[in-house]
Amino acid sequence: MVDFEALEAAGIANARARAGLIDYLDKLGFTADDMVEAERRGRLFGLAGDALQGPGRPTYSLRTAADALGVSLDELATAWTALGLTIASPDALALSQRDVDGLATWVAIKGLVGDGPALAFLRILGNAMARVAEAGGTMVRMAQPDLLMAISGDELTTAMAYRGITEITQTFGVLIDAVFRQHIISARAHFEGVITDASANITCGVGFADLTGFTQLTQVMDPTDLFDLLTEFGGSVSDMVHADGGRVVKFIGDEVMWVTSTPELLVKVAMDLVEHPRARETGLQVRAGLAYGSLLGIGGDYFGTPVNLAARLVAAAAPGQILASTDVRDRLPEWPAIPQEPLILKGFDDPVPAYDLHLSR
Repeated sequence: MVDFEALEAAGIANARARAGLIDYLDKLGFTADDMVEAERRGRLFGLAGDALQGPGRPTYSLRTAADALGVSLDELATAWTALGLTIASPDALALSQRDVDGLATWVAIKGLVGDGPALAFLRILGNAMARVAEAGGTMVRMAQPDLLMAISGDELTTAMAYRGITEITQTFGVLIDAVFRQHIISARAHFEGVITDASANITCGVGFADLTGFTQLTQVMDPTDLFDLLTEFGGSVSDMVHADGGRVVKFIGDEVMWVTSTPELLVKVAMDLVEHPRARETGLQVRAGLAYGSLLGIGGDYFGTPVNLAARLVAAAAPGQILASTDVRDRLPEWPAIPQEPLILKGFDDPVPAYDLHLSR
């Protein structure tokens, strides 16, 4: 039996008026202390979902976790910050046993590769997980608007919607683990095809493509339709690149960067993107810039003159055009190409030769 007077005395405002929510939480097995703590954080409506979504009850402070892991407090605080996470006080209970178990992997990694590379890996992991978390949040909010109190206007409705979603999202870790293992295999196969020595240098093709007319479209297109377009375009890009063994490096707004092991595949992907039917339906056109050569692969990203050149070429390309460097053209002598007037590109001292490879415009 719920004691509403006791709950109100403990700090839950208007407990009787929120009887539906409190009864729901009580039937799920949450205690009065659980509810009071959630109310203190302003998330009584989120308690049912938070309990499934979170990493578990916090039993460690940053200080005691550092002791358990055998590292200094400063080391652990730096690692936690590198992950893009914050803790208000080193003595506040904020980490669960699951958190500490995960951080033990970081300790093992830095013992293997050193502090600097391990910390760089944490930054990449944190950035990637932040993006995955945001993408997941956007996905479910679009599908289940009652997750937002501002839309549902009712705590019980939001609590039930959130609980239902978290019963699924709490298993994301299983999916992430499976996908990560597959990508370990994929990355190994990719690098085996492009590595030429024991350094971080690789030889491969790099391409950039972007949507022209996108900025104007954002001003007139319905946000839901725009979301659908970008989701479909991003999915198509990923599918096109991955289907032939290439790798998407990153999306930068409406621009995508990818790498491939061969110039043939590089051009094939560019052609598929430029001919993207959904973009054309909405009045958008894709343009691309391509280069080939020795790159420096660090932290899941790529650097070097070919990267800079491809990025400059896409900026110089006209809508629907594929501009390729001489290195790409020389490796595809049979591919039809129109020489362009040498281009003045930022970062390059001399005019740069380029070739238009998209001849069906």
